[in-house]
Amino acid sequence: MKMSNKTLNKISSFFVSLKSQPMTVVLFLCASFSIVILFLMLFFVAREGAYAFTQFGPDLLFGMRWDLESSIFGGFPLLYGSLMITFGALLIAIPIGVSTAIFVSEVLPFHLRDPIKSIIELLASIPSVIYGFIGLLVVVPFIADTFGLPSGQTALTASLILSLMTIPTIVSVSGEIISAVPKDYKEAALGLGATKWETIKSVVLPIAKSGILASIMLGFGRAVGETIAVSMISGNQAHVATSYLDAVYTIPSFIATHMGEAAVGSLEYSALFGLGLILLIITFIVNTL
Repeated sequence: MKMSNKTLNKISSFFVSLKSQPMTVVLFLCASFSIVILFLMLFFVAREGAYAFTQFGPDLLFGMRWDLESSIFGGFPLLYGSLMITFGALLIAIPIGVSTAIFVSEVLPFHLRDPIKSIIELLASIPSVIYGFIGLLVVVPFIADTFGLPSGQTALTASLILSLMTIPTIVSVSGEIISAVPKDYKEAALGLGATKWETIKSVVLPIAKSGILASIMLGFGRAVGETIAVSMISGNQAHVATSYLDAVYTIPSFIATHMGEAAVGSLEYSALFGLGLILLIITFIVNTL
């Protein structure tokens, strides 16, 4: 009871302070609005997908077939395809992105850092459909010719394009974190005889590792939710691929191509929202790690 009284006192004092500071009230309302919108989105998607989950249960996530005529909706091949190309993209984007962030923040001359950062951030603003066109006209024929495939629309192609789209996010966030490492630490390491690269390895990266990990998580969210570019170059075949040279179908692409044909309130409609809820939960879990 004592603890609850303390909690109530803290809450009441918090709201009293809000009364005396109008600007704080405005900021509090803005923050609350964002949280409310987030929970409303989650509630809406969960409500629309509840019918499918009550009908299929875990089979909506682990089922191997999606057949509209038989009313069988199993989303595992779609989830597998989404995670496959996302991890493939991160495997390429992480070393390139982190290395670029280190180079721009620690090695590049000061007068060149801002222009290079601006160019990298500009890459993040390019519409995803443009990346899809580049993949379709350049990467798809290259993959087909290199590996002797009838079609270059594969998981590898999607991973390559997604990595290009993810790198700016990793570079931007990691670069800011690396730049925020106190200069005193670097100067102390250099004063003890460490080289520039030894300082980066032993001082800068250990301090900045949590921020770098956060940038990777943001990159994961960017990649796993991509729709247009992936649907143009991944082949769109709902099966469990055994190789990165196979075509795949992802959850966002599948929802985008099928939602327009699904009757509102139908089992298919609910199953598509169920897939969206699964994707949303995965994103929440990754971002809270």
